[in-house]
Amino acid sequence: MTSTRAAVTYAQALNRNTLFASPGLRRDIPRLLHPEEEVLLVLPGVAGDFPNVLIVTATRLLLASVAGPLKKAKIKRDVRSSDVVGVRYRPGVFTRVRVARASGRDIAMMPNRKADAERFAHELEHLIRTGSLPS
Repeated sequence: MTSTRAAVTYAQALNRNTLFASPGLRRDIPRLLHPEEEVLLVLPGVAGDFPNVLIVTATRLLLASVAGPLKKAKIKRDVRSSDVVGVRYRPGVFTRVRVARASGRDIAMMPNRKADAERFAHELEHLIRTGSLPS
């Protein structure tokens, strides 16, 4: 299998997180992306056999879920990046990362690790304000 821009940038963004053993995060999710998409941020959901994952690309934000042995990975929510207006995360038990949209309902996901969620929220907020990731 050849590496696409999406697969490479997804792997780089995913590796910034504390990962758990879920081969589907590495194998299945890149197949949902357009080959030339640039992935900016990734946040894995609660560890499990079929975790969710939030993905921020240059053009859209996705909430996807990892596939099982008989199913394919799927996109649960897909919004244009211009529709994203904010992000909220307060650490605590059962706290979710909430991505606010200009119209429609928010996208929420329970993150796997507090530190990853705080970094993701900070970097996404910076991206929304400035149009670029913090350096």
